[in-house]
Amino acid sequence: MKLQIINTAGTFEVIGNFTLENTELVEKHFTYLLDHYEEVVMSLKKVKQIDQKAVKVLKNIYAKANRRSKVLFVLGKENNLISQAFTKNKVNHIFREDY
Repeated sequence: MKLQIINTAGTFEVIGNFTLENTELVEKHFTYLLDHYEEVVMSLKKVKQIDQKAVKVLKNIYAKANRRSKVLFVLGKENNLISQAFTKNKVNHIFREDY
């Protein structure tokens, strides 16, 4: 499934396969958002596939937000695929749903 990023009422939904082929698109899109907004909400609830490279990109985006004193909310803990990938890579701290 081709990856899409859709703005739904201020929440940027990542939909489809978040894999090596699409990581550059996601990184550029969320870097742009962090350049222009103080708070960014990313939803991974509709991700169908994720790989190691995608997890690394999420770590980079998270670190970039912290360095810039921006707030990045990452939703999708209930997506078992995402939850397992985050647990395996020890990045559960990236989840932030308290917005």
